[in-house]
Amino acid sequence: MQPGNRKFYLLVAVFLFCAVLVGVISAGRSTSSVDKWKAEMRAKGEKFTIAELIPKRTGPVTNRTAELVRLGQSLAGQSASLGTIEHFRYLSNGLAEAAWMQPGLWGKRFSPPTASPSPASKLHATPGRPPGAGFGVFLYDWEELAAEISATGPVLADLHALLRLPDRNLGWNYDPKTPMPRCFVEKRAIAQWLAAANTYHLHAREPDRAFANMAAMFDLTAWHAEDYTLVGQMIRVAIGGMALHSTWATMQSPGLTDAQLATLQVQLQGNSVLPQLARTFEVERASLDQVFVSVRTGQESIMSALGGGSPTGWGHAGEQMSGVAWRLFLSDADELFYLRNMQGHVDVLRKVLRLRDWSAVQAELASNRAELAVFDTWRGNLLFLSRIAIPNLIKAMQTAARYETRRELTLTAVVLERHRRRHGRHPDSLDKLVPEFLSAAPADWMDGKPLRYRLNPDGSYTLWSVNEDFKDDGGDATDASATSRQRDIWDGRDAVWPRVLKQP
Repeated sequence: MQPGNRKFYLLVAVFLFCAVLVGVISAGRSTSSVDKWKAEMRAKGEKFTIAELIPKRTGPVTNRTAELVRLGQSLAGQSASLGTIEHFRYLSNGLAEAAWMQPGLWGKRFSPPTASPSPASKLHATPGRPPGAGFGVFLYDWEELAAEISATGPVLADLHALLRLPDRNLGWNYDPKTPMPRCFVEKRAIAQWLAAANTYHLHAREPDRAFANMAAMFDLTAWHAEDYTLVGQMIRVAIGGMALHSTWATMQSPGLTDAQLATLQVQLQGNSVLPQLARTFEVERASLDQVFVSVRTGQESIMSALGGGSPTGWGHAGEQMSGVAWRLFLSDADELFYLRNMQGHVDVLRKVLRLRDWSAVQAELASNRAELAVFDTWRGNLLFLSRIAIPNLIKAMQTAARYETRRELTLTAVVLERHRRRHGRHPDSLDKLVPEFLSAAPADWMDGKPLRYRLNPDGSYTLWSVNEDFKDDGGDATDASATSRQRDIWDGRDAVWPRVLKQP
């Protein structure tokens, strides 16, 4: 027998021995630590399977998502620069400007210094905002945008009609082996076009048409609200954020009616994202736990679970042996670490949702973050699946908490305007909005207390959240850091509802 053959047969023998050993241990072992932990958590009401979390859907299957994708693809190919327009620009110290009030539309595009303007955008030399290398600044002509909006008018009309009756889920079964339907690029294109149409019609002094496009953006956030994937919910947050910026710009228009403001109030009250995100974390845990089970039972290799290809030759033999070793000695620890860490994030999000208080979970977030430091140790290197299965949930929660706070600020500003129109002035305090306009005082999701509000001597108001330092600075919107450059309300000491920059 050749030396190479002896080595091969020795590896085969070792592999077969390990496989038999796994079978013997699996057959004779008592309940694993994972099974015990799950039993304890189930007794507290936790659910660990997709079937438990998402009831089987009944009724006819629609093809409305396919139509949404078709319209989105049609819009995506119409303009190369539309998505770069800055419809809302935060300046500093609580001031912002709306693009529709400007002589041209500012945006950013990436180009080398010698590049020529693309047909879809025209570069203009303007004092203080010159175009340059890298991320240059360009001016999008109103005439150019008007032509594009007009050309896509029929598609936008079809889109408005479609969005009014949303498909709330993608129809996916959350099986990692089943390809997930994709419509994220198309939804982003739709949101960009709706934002552009809103801005254009505001500039053209057509408030009704502008309002319709803004309302359609909120309709778009309702689409796939029951798509319990992390990427799907983050797309909803991104679209919702665009809609909130368009709302601020639209509220600077004098043409809105009280009926439209009332409609906007209802939409804002119905566009919370945290309830769906909480369920998303549970579904994410159940879906990824299927991968642990399939690898542990030998239905899938570690390499395929990690998204890699299938090695051949000695690589295949090595993978098989590492898989046996993982099933023998590491699978319980790996899966238990994943489940416990995910449970910590689920508990945090439930607490935020219950208290409407981001500050109340900072200690738990720090603990969850500290647990992940194990991945920098030799022990963490052995948690093969946990390393790739645990997403950046803390960042997702922070983004959602910011969205909820901005949504509450926007909702409150809408109701304050309704109060002013009905009573001739803004109220002395937010308590005066209850119960005529609201059932409870609007909450600051940053610290769980009511939003801060001050009626100014000139009849205007200052409305703010304490921001992420959880310290009330009395509505101070100046830079939180001397070295920071403000780009959003979160860069100030307090997160203040912006005042519009008065045009010269």
